[in-house]
Amino acid sequence: MRYAMRAATLIVACLLALFGLPGCRKKSPEGKSFRFQLETDPRQLDPQVSTDRSSVTMAAALFEGLARLDENGDAVPAAATWTVSEDRRVYTFTLRDSSWSIQKSKKDENLWKSPTPVTAQDFVFGMQRAVLPATGSTLAQELFCIENAEAVNKGERPVSDLGVKAVDEKTLMITLREPDDDFPKKTASTPYMPCNQAFFEYTEGRYGLEAEYVLTNGPFYVKTWLHGESITLTKNNGYHDADTILPASVRFLMKAPDDPVAALEEGNLDAASLTAAQADQAQEKKLELVRLQDTVTGLWLNNHVTALSEPAIRRALRDAIEWDLVRGRLTAGGAAAAEGYIPPDAVVSGSERYRNGQNAHPAVSKGRDALTDFSAGLSDAGLASVPKLTMLCADDNASVELARYILQSWQKNLSVYFELTPLPAAELNSRVSVGNYELALYTYTPVSMTAQGILGGYAGTAAKGNLARYESARFEAAFGRLASGTSTREEIDELEGILFDECPFIPLSFPVRTVGLGKTVSGIVVRPFMGGSFGAELDFRAAGKLD
Repeated sequence: MRYAMRAATLIVACLLALFGLPGCRKKSPEGKSFRFQLETDPRQLDPQVSTDRSSVTMAAALFEGLARLDENGDAVPAAATWTVSEDRRVYTFTLRDSSWSIQKSKKDENLWKSPTPVTAQDFVFGMQRAVLPATGSTLAQELFCIENAEAVNKGERPVSDLGVKAVDEKTLMITLREPDDDFPKKTASTPYMPCNQAFFEYTEGRYGLEAEYVLTNGPFYVKTWLHGESITLTKNNGYHDADTILPASVRFLMKAPDDPVAALEEGNLDAASLTAAQADQAQEKKLELVRLQDTVTGLWLNNHVTALSEPAIRRALRDAIEWDLVRGRLTAGGAAAAEGYIPPDAVVSGSERYRNGQNAHPAVSKGRDALTDFSAGLSDAGLASVPKLTMLCADDNASVELARYILQSWQKNLSVYFELTPLPAAELNSRVSVGNYELALYTYTPVSMTAQGILGGYAGTAAKGNLARYESARFEAAFGRLASGTSTREEIDELEGILFDECPFIPLSFPVRTVGLGKTVSGIVVRPFMGGSFGAELDFRAAGKLD
């Protein structure tokens, strides 16, 4: 009886759909508009050079690589399918049928009006641009797994020697310098995106700076770009998988709402990052919450400051903290005490988490015994005593209280006195990002979803995420042995052990980061680590709404 009633209901639903009654159309999740928040106005929508978070977020939504990441973080075919040679060095990609899409040009209404197919040469040109020295892209190193890419970037070989060839319009061949089973996943990142050479030259240096100078191959194109206010994306019907893209448009707003919970409840936003207090409010209002542990709160030590340049000094500062007192304040709001440098949501590969309860590096209080390391480190740094240093922190009560507990630990166990300067969050972020600090209590989300990628953030002062300005020949040599391939859990353990020993900064906790979703929204995938190097925290391809 129950099955029969359900079947009857489905029949009625189908009849409503058949005759196009308004009530049925209203309940369809397809063709709706969505609103999300963007941190700042993007600097440019150029995948080969974009590194600021807003630009990368938009590039990942507008362009499509040869592969993309599914909800588990695994590579799946996107702009192309592929095969790999027996020696695992040569990948052959077969492109799917897709067309470029653009907002109309103000100079020429007929320009790019007819569908222009995406070709293998577009991917060749995009990757060539990424590694050419003249481009000056800091993303070039992400392509160094490709044969001759590093030599081209250094100006030692012509760009024609790059191991990327267009066999024909639909066939692309990429040769790696050595086997890398994770290579398809890398092609989902922005420097691997295609670039149409004719359009690039037409823009005369304005590529990616305005809506009319952005040519996209992904599921959306830029409809309007009001700098400092909003960017509106519209569905690209020339996209190869357009039928599976549910949203008709997506608008990114650059002004943060005063009350994100109310904005979600009222439908003015469809997803938003929430503080712990806001998450509690959202839960009371029965909004869907996605909780992530992809962030590290730590005491960052600027390794370029002489008094913090020696590992023994940094270890002593860590070991002199009264951890029993401090940890109680660290775990407020659901945060976990840090067990190392790699947050819980990081994976070894695929969906296999790195942190497993058996690879922890918990800090232990040594009290006055930390003075031994401290004195030895000062001697190695050529210092007779510690100069007056300043610790920065956010100007909220919890951060100030935590900072004071740490400073009191150092006064008690090391007999050192540092100043404390609370700052507004935006100023703290700016100063830590450019290295204008000595010590800082600061929360940071790494730019990679893999444990190996996170560790790569400490391999040289130019690495993304190396906020401590850490330099270590020992660490870089160990990382270099696995940088081009897939690391094992044991190799990651070894690398994290080196970090624990040399202590570039002091991990304190793994906070919970919460993203709230609107009541009527479905199908939005929220990725940890802000989408990592792939830039897409939110995958809204299958986003629907039943309002």
